[in-house]
Amino acid sequence: METNIRAIDTRLKISLTLMALVMPVAGAVSGWYYAFLISESDYPLFVALAGFGIGVLLDVICYYGDLFSFVFYKLPIPLVLAVVSYTAVSFFASWRMAVSAAIAGVFVGVVFDHALLIDKPFYLARKRVLIIVYMLLSFILLGVMMGVPVSNFLLGIMAGNYYSLRYEGAVLSKERLHRNLLVISVFVTVVLLMSEIMFGWLLWQDASNITDYLRQTTGLPITKGRLMTMILGFGALAVVIQYFITYYTGKIMLRYRKIKYRSTI
Repeated sequence: METNIRAIDTRLKISLTLMALVMPVAGAVSGWYYAFLISESDYPLFVALAGFGIGVLLDVICYYGDLFSFVFYKLPIPLVLAVVSYTAVSFFASWRMAVSAAIAGVFVGVVFDHALLIDKPFYLARKRVLIIVYMLLSFILLGVMMGVPVSNFLLGIMAGNYYSLRYEGAVLSKERLHRNLLVISVFVTVVLLMSEIMFGWLLWQDASNITDYLRQTTGLPITKGRLMTMILGFGALAVVIQYFITYYTGKIMLRYRKIKYRSTI
C-alpha cells in the first residue's frame, strides 16, 4: 500500500493541482461574463466569486467517486421534479403549497431513482444515454452563456473524470484505454464544434445589434468584420481547448485513480 501511495509523484501532484484550478477559474470567468455582459449586473465581481466557489465545489465532487455518482446520476431526477413541481404550483397557489409540491417532487424522484437506476451502476450506464445527456447539457450551457463556451469546458472535465472512474478497475490494455479516451475527447469536441457553428450562425444573423451592444458595454470599436473574426477565432480556440482539457483530465485522473484503486485491493 505504501508503495502505491508513493507512486503519486511530484509531477502527478502538480498536474492534479493545475487541473483542479481549471474549474474554479472557468467558473469565475463564466460568472463575470454572465453578470457583466448578459445580465448587466452591478456586481460582476460578486458573481465571479460565486462562480469560483461553484468551481471549487465541483472539484470536490469530482475527487470523490461516490459523490460524483450521486450528484450526476441519482440527484438530477429528484432535482428536476422538485423544480418543475414548485414552478407549476406557484402559478396558482401560495409559496407554501409550492414548497410542499417541491418536497413531494423530491420523494417521487427518489422513487424513480430506485425504479430506473438501482440496477444500472453509473459507471456502467448505457453510452447512448450518456451521449444524449451530455449533448443536452452542452446545448443548455451554451444557450445560457450566449454561445460563449467557457462553461462547457467544465463539461469536458466532467467527461474526462467520468472516463477515469469508469475504467479505474478495468483490465484493459493501454492501447484500448487510450483509444477509449480519444473517442470521448473527440466526441466532446465535436459536440462543442457543432454547437459553436449553430450559435455562431445565430450571432451573425443579428450582427448589427450585437456590435452596437458590445461597443456600448466594452467601449471597443467592434465592427462586423471584427465580430466575425472573434466568432471564428474564439470558436476555433475553444474547440482546441475542449479537446485537450478533456483528454488530459481523463489521462491524469485515470493514472491517479488506478494508484488509489491498487492501494485498496
